Amino acid sequence: MKSFLRLLTLLALAAGTGHAATVFNFNTGTATTTTGDAFPTSVSIAYAYLETEDEFGDPFATPVWTPDTSAPSPVTLGNPATAGYGLAIDGLALDAVLSPVMFSFGSAVNLTSFGVVLDNSTLGTPFGTEVGFYDAADLLLYSLPINETIPGLTVNETLALSGVSKVVLPSGAFYDNLSFGATAVPEPSRFMLLGLTAAGITFRRRRAVKA
Repeated sequence: MKSFLRLLTLLALAAGTGHAATVFNFNTGTATTTTGDAFPTSVSIAYAYLETEDEFGDPFATPVWTPDTSAPSPVTLGNPATAGYGLAIDGLALDAVLSPVMFSFGSAVNLTSFGVVLDNSTLGTPFGTEVGFYDAADLLLYSLPINETIPGLTVNETLALSGVSKVVLPSGAFYDNLSFGATAVPEPSRFMLLGLTAAGITFRRRRAVKA
């Protein structure tokens, strides 16, 4: 039974392979425009805040990242040099100086890599700052520490995250050339079909051995 469960896990992972990076370079003036491979689902980008209480003032069991309706929409793209954040990175960049920026996916994805370049300044937070990866229930799947005070900090991280629905960039910096290696989460029907096929193969092999 354990070997069969391991086989199902391998089949699920195999169904989501074959990825390449999607890059948000922000140079077209539209935040959601990408280059490279197409992202496997829709993406929305918004300034956001962490909501900790409901409308009655009761705390949420799990805080929820929520779009900030009082912030500019769509998110602002600009030249870091104009804002005093060092030389331009590569044309326009995503302005997250005053607020975190949340990437929300239309359906959950599996992430295999993440990359980003920060502005060329020493401004920002040196520690306790992180990129957060969340599932559909806003549970934190992974946090990636970044030091915003390192000029031109370049992040290239290999990941193995399943069921990611949100990625939140912390405030305090400009971001550019944001990249995701992502694949769609396999549909349950496809997964079940692979599992049943594997079960049939395993059962036939066992009967053949007994015979």
